[in-house]
Amino acid sequence: MKRCALAFLGFLIASTLALAGAADAQSRIRTLPGYERWALIAPQIPKAVKSGAVTPVWAKDSSAFDYTLNGKSWRFDLATRTPSEQAPQPPSDTAAPVAAGAPADTGVVLARGRGADANVESPDKLHRAFSRDRNVWLARADGSGEIQLSHDGGLEARIRNGTGSYLYLEEFSVSSPVWWSPDSRKIAWMRYDESRVEDYFLPLNQSRMRPTILTEAYPHPGAPNPIADLVVFDLDTGKSTLMDVREGAPFSDDVVGHYMWSAQWTADSAHIAVRRADRRQKIYDLGACDVATGKCRSVARETRKQSWASGAAPVFLADGKRFIWVSERTGYRNLELRNLDGKLLTRLTRHESDVGEVVMLDEAAGYVWYTARTGDNHMKLQLHRVKLNGSGDKQLTDPAFNHKVSISPDARWFLDTAQTHDIPPVTRLMDWNGKPVADIALSDLTDYQRLGLKRTEMFEFTSADGETKLDGLIDFPSDFDPAKTYPVLLSVYGGPGAAGGANETFAAPSALTEFGFLIVRLDARTAIGKGRKGLDAAYQQLGVVEMDDFAAGIKSLRSRSYVDAERVGVFGTSYGGTVAATLLMRYPDVFQAAASSSPVTDYRLYDSAYSERFLGLPETDRPAYDRAAVLSYVEGLKGDLLLYYGTSDDNVHPKNALQLIKALQAARKSFEVQVGPDRGHTTVDQIRMMEFFIERLVVDR
Repeated sequence: MKRCALAFLGFLIASTLALAGAADAQSRIRTLPGYERWALIAPQIPKAVKSGAVTPVWAKDSSAFDYTLNGKSWRFDLATRTPSEQAPQPPSDTAAPVAAGAPADTGVVLARGRGADANVESPDKLHRAFSRDRNVWLARADGSGEIQLSHDGGLEARIRNGTGSYLYLEEFSVSSPVWWSPDSRKIAWMRYDESRVEDYFLPLNQSRMRPTILTEAYPHPGAPNPIADLVVFDLDTGKSTLMDVREGAPFSDDVVGHYMWSAQWTADSAHIAVRRADRRQKIYDLGACDVATGKCRSVARETRKQSWASGAAPVFLADGKRFIWVSERTGYRNLELRNLDGKLLTRLTRHESDVGEVVMLDEAAGYVWYTARTGDNHMKLQLHRVKLNGSGDKQLTDPAFNHKVSISPDARWFLDTAQTHDIPPVTRLMDWNGKPVADIALSDLTDYQRLGLKRTEMFEFTSADGETKLDGLIDFPSDFDPAKTYPVLLSVYGGPGAAGGANETFAAPSALTEFGFLIVRLDARTAIGKGRKGLDAAYQQLGVVEMDDFAAGIKSLRSRSYVDAERVGVFGTSYGGTVAATLLMRYPDVFQAAASSSPVTDYRLYDSAYSERFLGLPETDRPAYDRAAVLSYVEGLKGDLLLYYGTSDDNVHPKNALQLIKALQAARKSFEVQVGPDRGHTTVDQIRMMEFFIERLVVDR
């Protein structure tokens, strides 16, 4: 569910086009207040900002970079400091290959739980390793000389070799787990034993004459998980070796290696670094496995007993022994330089704010380039450079802006796109010291201004804890009149460490404002980039902490004369759908309507790794699951609820919505349901959603 945040943000950007395309399909919207204004303005909003944000493609020698701006291709020459327009590249007529073993196109949109077979070329381009029928195979680059490397995989055996298992696809981003060693002489792959995992049977194509069934090994909280192992095949000896990823301990809930994912070969092809965790995910570990012996040992570890531990993939130096490690031991994400012998060599950063990511490792010059949330607020990422001995840390960007950067291969230059929530992006070429060299692209707001669009406003409010300062954003309609009063819609995703609330990225206001609404986005204490204190507060409190903060954010707007506190709605999808339904039921004095799409209604119905990370195990932590369940709050429903689910959702299964419907019916509650026949993890039709909100918050008031 964590990656649904990105999909939901994509929906916010695309909603204008989706609404415009759907308006003809349903006529009732045409009779409702606000439609005419929306129909006039909304279709023009997507093109109202000609953005100055560009993504460069650097020449290998750093002499130039290519980029696209306003539909044209350009090349900027570093020697002359001038751009030149380039001939457009013809579109490729080569269709994307379909992975072997992929499900046939049925029209059903499935979630990430579809493991594609691997097909990986060796670094020397002489061989290919691929998976077929849940086993791993080896062949020459031209496909000849096939050799089967694993023999125990198969549907009946319930073992997968080299192809993703649902849990590892969804929660650990492992899709086609086959990796070549740098010397092209060894192949590593993941082996998943799903023999103890209960199957979930999901009907697909239910609108057709003959539906089909998707059988999915889907572990629920407290139930058996797949057992993950790592196998290495040596081309020279013809032997396969099972890595001892649990260091001799049996598979159990407490063992580090209950979850094991990711394989990063060292430069000498002698070791593989793997990331591991215990079942409750209170330990986040980096293990090093000797491929010759199969022995593994811990070389770096994060422990967080009061909640859950987390980290990032290590960044290895050229010697294959030293690596950069993300640590949260100080309460914030910082960088350390460590060695595979387990030693901490130096602390590279000491910020009292979160580091973002390593952007570049310039080992020849002895520097690490990275981003950190060291601007004048935590939403403004800055570029830093620090020496590999931890000295000389320098911030290279303006703290008044949020920055996205791209560094040249020789590390002499970087392209910087700077913006805020109300200042459009500008892209500049900067030198090694962070001084401007040339303007590359400016944003054009001519159409934005012609339409009278209002800039997004950021505001601050106090968390429900009475202490923490949080941020929110408001989008206004283009004909906003402060002398009038407006209904409010909270657009929400939420989730521990998720984006989607307040941010410092410039964008045109939501097209939904043109129906005559204020659109609000809010942060909770658990928002991305705020350190561990807020995240720890959410442990075993998923239905509480964030909901309290979102309600506090809406309450803080009541002092504004143009905000109608009696006409407030909330909408969201996936985790956001859970938040929307929970807010309506827990805070009936704040929210009068909610559109909840594809919600988890009880985390006992969701997957094990996600649910247990934040709530613990259901048999020992039942109160935490009860607090987080929408089902616990149905008696509190007083406002209007629109519930949506897709019948082919293989991520948040339809049973979530069906159990909520059953509970609401038993409680004699009125509500509306929209169903997406044969649709996966998706969102309610936005025209239907706006009909719902206009009727409930405008017409009926």
